[in-house]
Amino acid sequence: MRKRVTIKRKKDSSRRLAFVFLLIFVIVVLVSLRVLNINLFSRGNESVKIYFYEEDSKELVWERHTIPKFSHIEEKIKRICLEIVRGPKNSNLSRVVDPNTKIIGVETKEDIAIVSFSEEIKNRILPGISGEAASLYCIVNSVVANTPLRRVQILINDKPDNFYWDSVSISEPLNMLTSSLPQGRKAIIYFFDKNTTFPILYESEIPEPEDRIRWARIVFDKLKSGPSGIYKDYLIPTVPKIANLKDIRIEGDVLTLDFTSDILSYTGFGSASENAFMYSIILSMTEIPGINKVLFLVEGEVQDTIGGNFDTSKPLTRWYFDLNPPPEGMIGYPVYYVYKIKDKYFITPTTKFTKEEEDGVNTIFNGLKNPPAGLETFIPKSAKIISHSLEGDTLKIDVKIDLSFIDSKTKERLFLKELVYTFTDALNIGKLDLSINGKKPSLPFGTSIENPISRDEV
Repeated sequence: MRKRVTIKRKKDSSRRLAFVFLLIFVIVVLVSLRVLNINLFSRGNESVKIYFYEEDSKELVWERHTIPKFSHIEEKIKRICLEIVRGPKNSNLSRVVDPNTKIIGVETKEDIAIVSFSEEIKNRILPGISGEAASLYCIVNSVVANTPLRRVQILINDKPDNFYWDSVSISEPLNMLTSSLPQGRKAIIYFFDKNTTFPILYESEIPEPEDRIRWARIVFDKLKSGPSGIYKDYLIPTVPKIANLKDIRIEGDVLTLDFTSDILSYTGFGSASENAFMYSIILSMTEIPGINKVLFLVEGEVQDTIGGNFDTSKPLTRWYFDLNPPPEGMIGYPVYYVYKIKDKYFITPTTKFTKEEEDGVNTIFNGLKNPPAGLETFIPKSAKIISHSLEGDTLKIDVKIDLSFIDSKTKERLFLKELVYTFTDALNIGKLDLSINGKKPSLPFGTSIENPISRDEV
């Protein structure tokens, strides 16, 4: 009897052990399938359209990929995005995202796919605005083309962001792109150095805006996001994260920025930081054609001050002359100098004053040759104006100058920027037509001055 009981116990023990091993095996298999993104309950495979960028045509082109049939749409979207990360099969198509990018998660809400990527998605793969848009819309088009969803919201590490790489907005869900890729244009934006002493001119490419209000919105979002790339090491954002716009309006030459009441609860404003906040906004917004003044509102109401240090009860001009008028008998004008931070050069404007009756062009040029403390110039003191004339919105100027000081492409570019930015801003004109010693030579490193140059072109 004992023998039978012992045998039975051994059999029961063996069965339990076998069951445990079987359970472990099943768990391991299921985990492995999950890691490999394979759905155990898949009913075969399906063909999907995955979009990539074709360099020759400058268009988005789809190719067929085969993926498992998933029972959940979120798993299908995740696999579609994974195919984009893996790259195209056709060698004529370009990879559009960093191959180290990971898909953190996918959710669906109404007709929106919410896809969260790791921060590697922000690594630029393709150049320019068109390249940035191509990368973004390859994701959007691939998801929309293969699911019943109509829009895609991109998150970075589960958080919303203003821009995909640097300039194309991802603050709202995006529809499928059915037209040509957007083209870019240069936007001039002003941040500050880390001591909040100098406004620093920052050139950024933005999608061609459909109107000036959209242009202003893009500029504000970029100010709030702060400088990107290597510029983060040298410049600071000037608009606090708590600053949110309720509305933007344009009436005549006045741009109105209507903030939510959150801005009044910001405690980080001192005189320098509030000056940087206002100055960077006013300088950046008045770079938009036709905008000469900026009015600050909060919840639709005029405020005597935003941060306690500056009068915001009326529209403010580009150079604050309405707040700080020049001394009697004097006029103010901007001059753009060079600010060097470590081994990097930047352009920064300052304000100078002169007597009203003086020759404005020569006065401005002489001011260029004499930078204040902390700034530099690439206009040598020996340089002189031979002649000048104003024709429409173009200043024609012939300069006697020895260009031997230009020993790099960087100095050549900064030399030209100082001249173009200063004269177009100080005289409120469109272009500078520069001659050197009575001629129109190319500059030492090949830059042409044959045609008049605008701020957009320099």
